[in-house]
Amino acid sequence: MNIDVFNVTQLKDRRSIWDLIQSYTVLKEEDILHRQEDDVTRVSTVLSITRVAASILLRHYNWSVSKVHDAWFADEDAVRKSVGLLDKQVVQFSNARELTCGICFESIPCDKIISAACGHPFCNTCWSGYISTTINDGPGCLMLRCPDPSCRAAVGQDMINLLAPGGDKEKYSRYLLRSYIEDNRKTKWCPAPGCEYAIDFAAGSGSFDVSCLCSHSFCWNCAEEAHRPVDCGTVTKWILKNSAESENMNW
Repeated sequence: MNIDVFNVTQLKDRRSIWDLIQSYTVLKEEDILHRQEDDVTRVSTVLSITRVAASILLRHYNWSVSKVHDAWFADEDAVRKSVGLLDKQVVQFSNARELTCGICFESIPCDKIISAACGHPFCNTCWSGYISTTINDGPGCLMLRCPDPSCRAAVGQDMINLLAPGGDKEKYSRYLLRSYIEDNRKTKWCPAPGCEYAIDFAAGSGSFDVSCLCSHSFCWNCAEEAHRPVDCGTVTKWILKNSAESENMNW
């Protein structure tokens, strides 16, 4: 009897130790924004590039600062080419008072013409329409490129803020925020309906059980409700079994 009590106590102690080893952080929106800004600052400082360029690089490499640094220092030219960060203009503006927009082909005063780093000229109206359409098509707008079909120059958030309508700016900002969580293997959104918190999970922890600030507990590995000590495979089979039996009853 004493041995059994000792074993149970020992098991509880072991679970407590695993719980202490486990490390995860619940992130609110302001926490995510702060981390995002910190990563942009780090890349911008180390690589001596603008914050806009740093943000473009981080999005391309799924917000991994280490991957950005490794790729950049291995072959900066290749990274610039693949990401669309040009170090000089492809097209030089003439001294004419008007330029032809590459989309509507109208002659537009130079002060109404804007280009990305490549220099391809487009009028403000066409830029706004192009940006708005892309943003409303979904998160792919985070990889926006120059409208010229032959050009791969990246379009940064500075141009979005300058040319996109107010509602589209907000959509773009939301896509940018969500990409920081969804593109990162260490972070996930809480699966509870209506919850906007995210979880930053430390790999190698003893348990996958996570408790969000919204009071929802779930398994980090499979996103189902917390089910320790049952493994995720068994839970998946159980869910499928219940689903199949439910369908049989309906039939």
